[in-house]
Amino acid sequence: MVHFELLEKPDRVEGIASLLLRRNRLTPSVLVLCPTDSFVAQLDERLWTIQATSFLAHGIAGDDQAWNAQQPILLATSICRDNEAAVLVNGGLEVPTDISGFSHIVDFVDGWDEHLKQAARGRWRIYQQLSLDPKYIASNKPEKS
Repeated sequence: MVHFELLEKPDRVEGIASLLLRRNRLTPSVLVLCPTDSFVAQLDERLWTIQATSFLAHGIAGDDQAWNAQQPILLATSICRDNEAAVLVNGGLEVPTDISGFSHIVDFVDGWDEHLKQAARGRWRIYQQLSLDPKYIASNKPEKS
């Protein structure tokens, strides 16, 4: 399953952090594929401060496979399967090269920029060509209880 979420503001780090918070990490294990080391560092910092009284448990992928395997949310710049993530969150602007084995992929539509919206449409088409039947979720706001 692939679903796209709308980002209304030009901040993917905040969009991904908010998604992880409101979806309660999505599953017990998530891989967040980040486009750069700088993006990893920004997201790492944001996940530590996402709530005033707590944080989202996570780690940055490294050489220690056993440590990586313990992370419920693993941040990486390439596909890393050490934490056996069921969910892949694509923080980049291209479809990752190896998406097999993930039961759920989350991608984004950057609603604030026409060029980036076109890039999202291109990723949508690629997911369709891979027979993954992408869906669109219109709101990235927290759900009310």
